[in-house]
Amino acid sequence: MRKITILNWVLKIFIGLLILAIPINECLRYNMSSEEITIIYKESIFGNLSPYIMLLRIVVLIFTIFNIQKGLQAFIKEGVFNFKSSERFKRSGYLSLLLSVSGIIIRLLGMSQTPKDQILSDIIMYLLLLAIGIGLLAFSDVIKKGNIIETENNLTI
Repeated sequence: MRKITILNWVLKIFIGLLILAIPINECLRYNMSSEEITIIYKESIFGNLSPYIMLLRIVVLIFTIFNIQKGLQAFIKEGVFNFKSSERFKRSGYLSLLLSVSGIIIRLLGMSQTPKDQILSDIIMYLLLLAIGIGLLAFSDVIKKGNIIETENNLTI
């Protein structure tokens, strides 16, 4: 249980850093002139909307990590097999799938602007995120079935 507690705190710190990075990024971007912003994002497939798409993806990532952290927190408070953890891990699994599929699509749409080795490494990372999302969904099912078995076992005794 100690490792779960450590992971819970690491995720809390990571969420805090991500939330802190958003306004810093926005401040840095607003200090640039419109010409500089146009030059930076002219190669992007979304143009000047690229920072907002990235902000949306970061927010989804924060919600994903937040749900994993809350699932771990439910582990600590209520034991391993509980309904809250199952729902939190399921939600984070679907959000991970959304992030990975959207990342792969964005990377494939922008193939002409980036080097081929960069595309390959990005797609491998997104496929890893896809596998993590599927793993979270499977883990959620294991927790749910364990909760059912534990409840039936408690009723039997």
